[in-house]
Amino acid sequence: MHSGLADDIQQSNDARKTVVMDKELSRLGTVIACLQETRLADSSLIREANYTFFWQGLPQDDPRQHSVGFTVKNSLIPAIEPPTGRSETILALRLSTSTGFTNVFCIYAPTLCATPEVRDQFCEPLDEMISRNLNTEGLYLLGDFNARMGADCDTWPSCLGKMNENDSGCWNCAATPDCA
Repeated sequence: MHSGLADDIQQSNDARKTVVMDKELSRLGTVIACLQETRLADSSLIREANYTFFWQGLPQDDPRQHSVGFTVKNSLIPAIEPPTGRSETILALRLSTSTGFTNVFCIYAPTLCATPEVRDQFCEPLDEMISRNLNTEGLYLLGDFNARMGADCDTWPSCLGKMNENDSGCWNCAATPDCA
């Protein structure tokens, strides 16, 4: 990847947009941010002036419709374990804090047009990763669950919002008593 910036950001290579993101995240005082739909290949990182960008995507030769990533403030890099990904839709970051370890998951759920099999392939590893961390370390689930909020929110008392059938499996996982 190359750092630097062209005059027209819309014409910039995606890899060069990290410079703009680095400056904006710094201006906002962000420490860790989750990234969605990066559309970057493979898994790698790039270090800019203030932040390091990590991502997990599909191989270079595969069509890339999404992928996930993190930006982490460079001063925090010694306190993290390098992010690990199960797929281009789930990336986990483990952070050492003064009270123990905390896990941050960056998640991009399949869209409504995905087949039930694709949705199951997403939810099963997510459920496994959450179950492995419950009651032992802090856990944050961040990202895009591609769920539409609706009028039936009373059936999900320990979760925020309302959803359609697209991600009810993921919400079921997040609504377990141990995860709420």
